[in-house]
Amino acid sequence: MTQAIQTGDRLLTGIQAFSAWKLSIANEIKRYRLWLHEQGLSSVDLDDRLARALRAFTTDRILLALVGEFSRGKTELINAILGRHYKMRLFPTRIGRTTMCPTEVFYDPQAAAPYIKLLPIQTRSSATPLSSYRRQLEHWAHLDLDLSSTQSIQRAFEEVAKTREVTTQVAESLGFEVQFLESSSKKAGYVHIPAWRHALINIDHPLLRMGLSIIDTPGLNAIGLEPELTLSFLPEAHALLFVLSADCGVTASDFSIWNNHVRDLATRSNTALYAIINKIDLLDDDDALYPVDVQESLARLVRFSAHQLHLPLENVLPLSARQGARAFVHNDNSLYEASRMATLEAALASSVITSRQQALKNVTLKEVIEIVDMSQKTLAEKRVSLQQEYDLFNRNEKDVEVELVGLTRLVRKEQEKHNQRLTLLQEGKVVLEQHLGRVSELVGDEKLEWHFSRARESASSGSMGFGSAAAISIFFQGLKLDLRRLRDEMDAAEQTANKIYQRYTQAMGQMEIKLPFVDIEQYINEFTELEKQAAPYKNRFGSLLANQEKVFDHFFDTLAREAKVIYEKSREDAARWCKQVLVPLMQQTLEGKKRIDEQLKRLEHLQMIDATRDHRLVEISNQLEELTHQESFLLEVSFCLQPVELT
Repeated sequence: MTQAIQTGDRLLTGIQAFSAWKLSIANEIKRYRLWLHEQGLSSVDLDDRLARALRAFTTDRILLALVGEFSRGKTELINAILGRHYKMRLFPTRIGRTTMCPTEVFYDPQAAAPYIKLLPIQTRSSATPLSSYRRQLEHWAHLDLDLSSTQSIQRAFEEVAKTREVTTQVAESLGFEVQFLESSSKKAGYVHIPAWRHALINIDHPLLRMGLSIIDTPGLNAIGLEPELTLSFLPEAHALLFVLSADCGVTASDFSIWNNHVRDLATRSNTALYAIINKIDLLDDDDALYPVDVQESLARLVRFSAHQLHLPLENVLPLSARQGARAFVHNDNSLYEASRMATLEAALASSVITSRQQALKNVTLKEVIEIVDMSQKTLAEKRVSLQQEYDLFNRNEKDVEVELVGLTRLVRKEQEKHNQRLTLLQEGKVVLEQHLGRVSELVGDEKLEWHFSRARESASSGSMGFGSAAAISIFFQGLKLDLRRLRDEMDAAEQTANKIYQRYTQAMGQMEIKLPFVDIEQYINEFTELEKQAAPYKNRFGSLLANQEKVFDHFFDTLAREAKVIYEKSREDAARWCKQVLVPLMQQTLEGKKRIDEQLKRLEHLQMIDATRDHRLVEISNQLEELTHQESFLLEVSFCLQPVELT
């Protein structure tokens, strides 16, 4: 009798804890926004910032990407990851290719039932990007999916795996590399291509319901076919599983995928990268003529693969997806332990969820906490002001006269300083607006369009192959040159702002204020990374045929969209810095103006203290009591927002 699986799902437990944490933070943000509105302390800018933070905590998802050659067991690995809940193989597996097109598995809360949507392969001939087709559902074939019927699942996935026979010319025009395609056994000059370009699979599963999405790629030809996979989808993944097979190790085609599409992602801080040595059950052969030490062979394979791929040993995980899937079907603990799936579940729970939480904490949550802290400081200042006013109304007449004279002199001095601040800030604003104008000239929309047009002209000039490869290199050189000029401009703007800050602090006799920082170099580095990711396609176009011009157009459109995002982000950051660099000084100036207003108010109170003493004392007491409740509320919100470690 087999023993039932004893170990809990570490990945599910981790995602549940992560989802609960996000929900609790989202609730506190909602409470705080409501409080701001009730107190009349909200503003359009402040509410927009909190709304963005709320969206980050309510729409955040975890994207898991499986990459590798066909027949490495990627589909079975998905079965093993999702198998606990349904106690069955969700997706059929067989010898050879199971997945013929990139496939996304996720949960669609708007759908009434599970489904598969399939995008026809002929959409490759259109200039419309895959990301746009995702919003145009009329182009997709829709299949209902009955998870309670094995036959329904089998029929649906037979459709996903369908191929079409086309001529080699048609295959090339759609972007396929013919040498990787299966030739037709019936028609000379024909090859098999996938019938579908992309598949979307919606199922209701606890992991998927809580934000996990899985994308499965069907081998080298598919990755090379869709530039958006390499340039957009894979860089967005929070975890990338590079799936190998224990019976063949790292093959030449594995290396091709690794070097051209995966390796550079290892340097990204937000992507956890693991090499999965699947099918370790194949190493255990009781009928072998010469028995070997399986564990020693496996350890040697792990060490060698880690060395080949330049990965830490702990990021190379040997397992058997087949044993893992079967273990959940039969609830067999010994089979589950033999599969080593627990190691992968623990690794994903630790690295991916921790990194996602850290990303939210370091940026979004940090911003919210700073906003709440500012509200707490505002209430503290209000308490000091009210207490001072309360003490003032309790003074005798002689003390009031002395303070009236001193306060009048102080107000005049503060007003003089305030006027100096305004003059200095106005002068600084004029100079910085000149830098802002040059930012628009250096990296404006017209400049970007010029780069796009020049690249297309270079690609179409002369022989297609030479023009295409050269055009991509020239394209990136031009973009990076623009950003280097922008960097120099921002260095000059920073020097200008630094002089304004120095004059401000020296003239006002205040402590040094930290100058905000702008980093244009990061965007130059992003262009370098994008160029690396585009390199396999650029090399491929070195021998591009005339009937593949559409392929280049599709690739360049994808590349241009990604480049445009980086280019515009650099411009937005630079422009925002020019507009906001003086904000800390403006805040100081506004606080000074607020002090003057408070002092003027105190002068008014001093002049009429006898007539309003008793009534005002009651008012202040009530305000101080209400202030205590507000301070308690913000203290509670601040406590609930403090980062916690998920275990």
